[in-house]
Amino acid sequence: ECLTFDGASMDPLTGEVYNTGVFDDTIKTNNISGKIGLDYLPNEDWLVYGSISTGFKSGGYNGNVANDYAQLEAYKEEELLAYEIGFKGTLLDNSMQLNGAVFYYDYSDYQAFLFIGVGGVVINADAENYGVEFELKTNPIDGLDIMLSAGWFDATVKDIPLRNGSPLPPRDVDPTYAPELQATALIRYEWSSFAEGTMAVQADVSYSDEYYYNLRNFDADKFDSYVMSNARVSWLSAEENWELALAVRNITDERAGIQGFDLATLCGCNEVSYRAPRIVAMNVKYSF
Repeated sequence: ECLTFDGASMDPLTGEVYNTGVFDDTIKTNNISGKIGLDYLPNEDWLVYGSISTGFKSGGYNGNVANDYAQLEAYKEEELLAYEIGFKGTLLDNSMQLNGAVFYYDYSDYQAFLFIGVGGVVINADAENYGVEFELKTNPIDGLDIMLSAGWFDATVKDIPLRNGSPLPPRDVDPTYAPELQATALIRYEWSSFAEGTMAVQADVSYSDEYYYNLRNFDADKFDSYVMSNARVSWLSAEENWELALAVRNITDERAGIQGFDLATLCGCNEVSYRAPRIVAMNVKYSF
């Protein structure tokens, strides 16, 4: 509830008076994005490619918790220049597929979200990302599928202040939710079974390196690395309308972080959420 008088408002709890006048401003963005790519086929099993592309994200406004329109600040549009080279190949009589890519992203005025207290602001900073990705899919025998993938990522957001308006010198930081290394492996085998149906067993495991959930990169604002594993056994009827399955997700009951907020200035604590704990589930599905 707010009390309004003479074009201003008073917070009934704190007695603070702030503006409620009409805010009038405009952000107009004119930008052209494009992509240039080159594909090369040395033979029928391999493709090599490269590309250069551009993109942008429109600017916007930072609000203020107290709704003081005089403190609204604009942030600039974000521009990206991206380079990528890679390959796609098939091996062993098309029973194996191998893909790989290397990329470099050069950001101008990257829109970095700096979360402080119970709110945050978007600030513009230059940034650059390097990355490598590989993926292997293979079917060595009938019914057996194996998939392996991995990615390495090195990213930097430049000249980030401790907080907006901080007198301390800015520093280079890692972006949020950006683990340096991630990898996944999956294996699945299926075979003909009773009642002319199909049995299948599947297992997968994934790894994620540690990463920050706050752009200031404090150790208290970091999720640890983790390994997640899952398994599933299923039976599918010959008509493919009935399916019975038993699944175990997060077998090792790993405590893997998803999202976090640094509330140190408010309560001396952090608020974090995690992936679901170990779950054992039995499913019965009928498709009409």
